[in-house]
Amino acid sequence: MELVQGLPKLVPLARDSLLSTGWLSTTSHDFREALLSAAIIRVAGPGTEFMHAGDETGGLVGIASGTVEVSFEAGHPDTRAIYLGHAGFWSGYKPLLGQRRAISLTARSETLWALVPQQSVERMLAETPEWWRHIATHIDSLCDISNMLMVDLTRQDSEARAVAMLLRLAGCRHMNPPDLADLEIRMSQTDMAAMAVMSRNTFNGIVGRLVDMGLVELGYRSIRILKPAALRDILSREE
Repeated sequence: MELVQGLPKLVPLARDSLLSTGWLSTTSHDFREALLSAAIIRVAGPGTEFMHAGDETGGLVGIASGTVEVSFEAGHPDTRAIYLGHAGFWSGYKPLLGQRRAISLTARSETLWALVPQQSVERMLAETPEWWRHIATHIDSLCDISNMLMVDLTRQDSEARAVAMLLRLAGCRHMNPPDLADLEIRMSQTDMAAMAVMSRNTFNGIVGRLVDMGLVELGYRSIRILKPAALRDILSREE
């Protein structure tokens, strides 16, 4: 993990990304500016766990670029990752409520991220109590992700369950992101099969059919989404 000292160009890039994408972009101007003014911008290399489940203190963490693996402290060893976070993803609110962190974040690719120390956030909220509303919307956005995950896993059709998981991990479950060229899931098919609750053989067969249809493309330990709208159409037919 590297502090951005000596890499000043990354600081405005991180700010621009976090101001335009995800939860923070939906909050008030004053809150956004106060939060980012207190933020420390950092870079995490692939494989670096930079937020740890079980910590009793910490701050808010925002992803400016890159992809992070989200894993629960109580997760099963076979399915450590439960979600992939992309630019605009935030986490870390539980210590603000006096609770231990429930999830860990591990960089899947080089990741530019912001840390807003807990003391800074607590001071902001004490000075401007109405900003707790923004923390509540942050919590609600994470609840939406959890709800989406649970609903997708209740799908009885294996193909629909796999397609929903691929769209969710690529960050295009309900709509396309601004950059369609970056819809790559950097994860082994074994891990993805486990996350879709099916055998690797079943998952590989489904992915093979999606490749033949021109909807996805295989890479080394990765799958690239080529036509997210067409994949969403598959789910619509199953609903």
